[in-house]
Amino acid sequence: MFKALTIFVLAIFTPGIILTAIAQSPQVKTADSLFLAGDYAHARIAYKNLVNDTSKNAIWWNRMAFSYYNTGDYETALMGYHKALTLKAGPPLKASIYSRMARLNALQNKPELAYASIDSARANGYVQFTELDNLKDFDRIRSTPRFKELRTAVFNNADPCMVNKQAREFDFWVGEWKVYVTGTKIVAGHSVIQRIAGGCAILENWTSSNAANNGKSINFIDPVTGKWKQSWAGGGVQEFVNGEYKDGAMRFTFETTGPQNQKLIGRFIFYNQSDGTVKQFNETSADNGKTWTTSYDFTYVRVGESKDDL
Repeated sequence: MFKALTIFVLAIFTPGIILTAIAQSPQVKTADSLFLAGDYAHARIAYKNLVNDTSKNAIWWNRMAFSYYNTGDYETALMGYHKALTLKAGPPLKASIYSRMARLNALQNKPELAYASIDSARANGYVQFTELDNLKDFDRIRSTPRFKELRTAVFNNADPCMVNKQAREFDFWVGEWKVYVTGTKIVAGHSVIQRIAGGCAILENWTSSNAANNGKSINFIDPVTGKWKQSWAGGGVQEFVNGEYKDGAMRFTFETTGPQNQKLIGRFIFYNQSDGTVKQFNETSADNGKTWTTSYDFTYVRVGESKDDL
């Protein structure tokens, strides 16, 4: 009597314990092991033994369906996917289910259903654009305008910064450059500027001609201020803040310390010039902006272009 009552109380007040016990049962472990090993012929049987009309585990239905798909039983696979969608599933699981339905529909030459499934996967956070690029299931529809449109949308899910207008403002600086002292043929250094982190940041790799002040900077939109920020390290550290792109230039401000330990304010500007070069200009003021002293003035010329032609 006491034992039965204890089980009844646990079932009412600690459902997580009961579900955990089910999830870790030998039958589930066997099914999951077969699935993860790619033994779909046996995995589909193992999952079929777990699910029934009252089963509410969407993961089991999804995995069973994918196992049937991989063994060529598309009708049962599609039934399993539809059943999984009727159950409680969060967006990541729905994205998986819809993307797998898309593969099945594309393989069966049902393009409109495939497009709808891809779009539903995208709406639930699907980001695996490489599947769209490489899986043979999509070969029949990959060249269609609607598929290409959906592929772009999925890519944007994965890398939203690539379509963020503000995040693209500094792209004019991306490239490989030979850097001159402005107005001369004196080479100040070499720089490789790269997009990183899915286009959310720009990495500067600077090599000075005289081996001094080599360094790197990372440039990104500060989530606190909503403006560009550059963090430099090399021969010291420096932060350039409040970056805004306007009038054809990215303009930062900064504070630093002069040789007499005096406070200096600064302006750091990247001019996006019409001839394809970039002018980098840095100046400081010791009197709160009344007068300014140029720290350096460089012109970036893309590698492969002649400075004499510019």
